[in-house]
Amino acid sequence: MIPSKIRGLRLWLSDKIRPADPPADPDPEIYNLALGKTYSEYWSNLARDRETAYFAVAGKPFGEPATEQSLDQHGEASARIIARKLAVAKDDRVLEVGVGVGRLAKSMAPLCRHFTGVDISARMVEISRERLAGLENVHLLALDSSGLGRFPAGCFDKVYFQVVLIHLDREDVFHYLEETFRVLRPGGRAWFQFYNLLHPGGFREFCHAVEFLVARGDKLRGRVQCLTAAEARKFVAGAGFQLREDLSHLAEKEQQFDFEIPDRDWEFYLIAVAEKP
Repeated sequence: MIPSKIRGLRLWLSDKIRPADPPADPDPEIYNLALGKTYSEYWSNLARDRETAYFAVAGKPFGEPATEQSLDQHGEASARIIARKLAVAKDDRVLEVGVGVGRLAKSMAPLCRHFTGVDISARMVEISRERLAGLENVHLLALDSSGLGRFPAGCFDKVYFQVVLIHLDREDVFHYLEETFRVLRPGGRAWFQFYNLLHPGGFREFCHAVEFLVARGDKLRGRVQCLTAAEARKFVAGAGFQLREDLSHLAEKEQQFDFEIPDRDWEFYLIAVAEKP
């Protein structure tokens, strides 16, 4: 039986996502150079209030400004997909890197024994603590750098990055993959999500960064960045992982998902599900 919230998403998809409407221009707020030169400054400035923080992590769920209810519903759909791909179990120790406002964590944490969420923005973590206060198995931390150095080797069973690596320079992406390999136990599984440069939607996001930033003489930490499927495969293998082809979606251009996509951005996702040997 499909949960009612997921059923509602499927109905919304049929009405709202499938038509080939022209994509909206990006909100200029997220391309504002005044947001800062570091990842921490960028995301903390976007999290200056809840309304802006919610937009930064989820855009407009179901085409409308986020409410607590729509944010949770939007996050639940993604969390269920990730949990299924990672085979999250009740005794697992799960890490979400880029927890944001707890959009996915609220649905993921009840599925495991211990949930850890980290974010480069202390303000995002504050909002998550408020939103997840009723969940006793949740531990939230603000990172002081790009990496997972505060965690010992082999301390997690599952790790996932959702709408996080797309905002990082590729050197930082690879570093996080290496760090994920280190903190996973042998046999542990990870989810890495990227934007696909070779898909029209991914290339459009790439062009937005050129138009709104590079063409104006600067770049911005936190801007959307894209990879090709070949690059994603190279990064995953280079970090030491064994790619689970049966669980991943790394076709060169168009993905054939084995689930209903929660929103239109998923059309240009690359998803690598990998295991530590």
